[in-house]
Amino acid sequence: MKTVAVFGSSGSIGVQTLNVVRRFPHEYKITALSAGTNVTLLRAQAEEFSPDFAASVVPVDIPGVVAFTGEDAAERLAEEIEADIYVMAISGLAALPPLMKLIEKGGRIALANKEAIVCAGDLVMAEAKRCGSEIIPVDSEHSAVFQCLRADRREDVKKIILTASGGPFFDRRDVDLSAVTPEQAVRHPTWNMGRKISVDSATMVNKGLEIIEAYRLFGACEVDYVIHPESVIHSMVEFEDNSTLALMSYPNMELAIQYAMTYPSRSVNAGVKPFDFSRPLTFGKPDEQRFPAPAIAKKCVGTGGTAPAIFSMADEIAVELFVKNRVRFTDICGIIEEALSINEIVRDFCYKDLLVLDRKIKDYFGSKYSCK
Repeated sequence: MKTVAVFGSSGSIGVQTLNVVRRFPHEYKITALSAGTNVTLLRAQAEEFSPDFAASVVPVDIPGVVAFTGEDAAERLAEEIEADIYVMAISGLAALPPLMKLIEKGGRIALANKEAIVCAGDLVMAEAKRCGSEIIPVDSEHSAVFQCLRADRREDVKKIILTASGGPFFDRRDVDLSAVTPEQAVRHPTWNMGRKISVDSATMVNKGLEIIEAYRLFGACEVDYVIHPESVIHSMVEFEDNSTLALMSYPNMELAIQYAMTYPSRSVNAGVKPFDFSRPLTFGKPDEQRFPAPAIAKKCVGTGGTAPAIFSMADEIAVELFVKNRVRFTDICGIIEEALSINEIVRDFCYKDLLVLDRKIKDYFGSKYSCK
């Protein structure tokens, strides 16, 4: 039986990870759970799975469980525990300190956090290589690329092609984007996701983050994307001979989570029905005039240094401002571009420097738009 530690157990990916564990009660044992402030759910999860350790930002008392609390609880938990598989599903840059601690242990990390790779991908991947840690992406797009790349030599790869659903507004020319409300932005047509990632999908910032993430994870010579509303093809890899491999399944994050846990094998109990090939699939060309975020992300990749980190950090505060009705939907990319213009691009940095930069950017825009 393999032991599993779930960081971010109260979020969407964490909850779905526990669904996977429920399907394999004789193969996986939860040894640690880490949540943010949802201690009610954390207690219920602990009662069901009987972990040895738990962590939360706010105080929590769970009988028979060693609990860490406070802003650095997840990092202290990461220092303390040993597991066969670590699922990193904490959102935002808050995942970076515990992730770096887990990498030092040299185990398998099922990574469902974009921001750590976007902001500190070079540091993360170099440390993983040094420590012998195995990082397997959980995002459906990057899991698909990871699986497609197993079929051929890396030197034969010409291009990675991510797919984007387009979010709720891509094909809605009748919608005035400047008037979009937070309630409208979170209504994703395909995926059931958390608030932040749903807004990012609506602005196409999420695809920008995934483009940066793909460069970091796979070191591809080129990363592109195509609009695919059905979200059945999760990503593709194009080779030098112009042949293309694609991974497809009905949209279900548990499949990617499960593969990260069972790799290199697959399980017959995946919880996903076979695809019906009589169903049509469609593709469309990106519209970077209305949705400029992926183009901004590509420029950040070319600029290098802290530019990708600034992209991610500025988006996080911009989304927070938007959901509080302090800025318009169309201001989100403007805030990202402003952050890139006013902050120096630094080439030599450690991950703690990124935490300082993150605070600086959030304080600046929080003060500018009176975000308390």
